[in-house]
Amino acid sequence: MNKIKFIANPDTNFIFHMFSVAKCGYDNAYGRCYRDKYPEHDLILFQKNELLFTVCGGEHCGELYNLMVTEPARAKMKAKDYYANLIQIADRGEVPESFKKYTDIVCELSAVMIKHYDYYISDIWPAEKKKIEAYIPTVLRLFEETNFTDRAEKFVGCNLLSEYFIATLVTSVENGAEAIDIDKEQDVFGIVRDPLDAFYFIGHEFIIYLLFNALKEEDAFQNYNHWHLTEGLAEYYLKKVNGDTRFFNSQQKYVEFYEKCAEGEISAAQLYRKALRLF
Repeated sequence: MNKIKFIANPDTNFIFHMFSVAKCGYDNAYGRCYRDKYPEHDLILFQKNELLFTVCGGEHCGELYNLMVTEPARAKMKAKDYYANLIQIADRGEVPESFKKYTDIVCELSAVMIKHYDYYISDIWPAEKKKIEAYIPTVLRLFEETNFTDRAEKFVGCNLLSEYFIATLVTSVENGAEAIDIDKEQDVFGIVRDPLDAFYFIGHEFIIYLLFNALKEEDAFQNYNHWHLTEGLAEYYLKKVNGDTRFFNSQQKYVEFYEKCAEGEISAAQLYRKALRLF
């Protein structure tokens, strides 16, 4: 049974749309297409605080990234309501201590997000939704026809921690961070890759989510120090499932190492520990 679901969510798309338009973490044709529809001073607010709101996999996570991007991108409520709640919390003086020094910028940015939400939903989202819905079937078919998720679970030796891995697709993240884990079962991906490349890229991230389980007793997901070993391990298993790899070329030396170590029955955790000792 395929355990990957693809969704097109307006609120998730709105959030990354605004950051792309502001050239905050993303610089691409999508952002340039819509940028002149927004007041320059609103976009400058994003740009002045870019490091607080952006992420670079395995290297950097802005102090406000979870609060201002990840949490609302989960779309548990409308983004407009989420940002309104942040302002209300600040007005009541209930801001957590760790965010108090950022209260003004959180409120200012939230106000900008609220101001532009309705326009995005009515005038931009319908066309972007069609793009995503046209993209999904071919990629989904590749996972279904290859029985990818069942085979990946078998090779890694454990099951997904949730019922499904949810790939939330957005149209605005070219040339920037993606494969962004916004929840325990949900990642954000763009749609600019051809379907076969998307199959490999999303497949890699599905295996990362399997490793959340397989390496739960290790330090793999506690910090960025050994992230390269974890990425390499995901590529090793992806190669076992698909027969080859397409991305993460810098991790191939770790793939080769894991292949040399993997004689007989050996778990993902054991492979990871062997890599820790050598690298």
